[in-house]
Amino acid sequence: MKNALAVCFIVALFAVASTASAATSSGTLTVTGTVESSVSLTIESAGGTTSGTGTAAASSDLGNISKFGSAPTGFTLARGASNWTLSSTVGVQVVKANLTSTDYTLTAQLGSAPASGIAWKLNGSTLSDSAATTLTSTGTYASTGSYSWDIVVADSAAAAAIDNTINFTAASN
Repeated sequence: MKNALAVCFIVALFAVASTASAATSSGTLTVTGTVESSVSLTIESAGGTTSGTGTAAASSDLGNISKFGSAPTGFTLARGASNWTLSSTVGVQVVKANLTSTDYTLTAQLGSAPASGIAWKLNGSTLSDSAATTLTSTGTYASTGSYSWDIVVADSAAAAAIDNTINFTAASN
């Protein structure tokens, strides 16, 4: 028993001695960064069979459209003497972070020239691919703005695809 007690004492003594003489080192991590202000734009709603709402890249499928057919989902159809108009709305939301701006300017522009005889309109203004159209200069953050959307088709337009892209841009004021 005395030998076992002596061995335990010696082991404990070495453990304390080795801890007391352990080598140590330290280091630091310097972190730098800058918080930037930002805005995020999402398409919240649109006429047609719409997918991707709540993102910045939604799409709307109108299917086959004609003057004497039915309006696509979420659209109305008005027939004129020499043209016809599909009407709906587009809901756009802009949110901000780390920004003191109280409102924003929203513009829209077509991604490519419209097909001959086709006019794309938002809030009554005809869109083009060459210049942005201002939809509002006092947009309210975190609120979905609703913008009237019309596609006017001349009776003389060719029976063909009318595919295009509406590019929205929000800029803080």
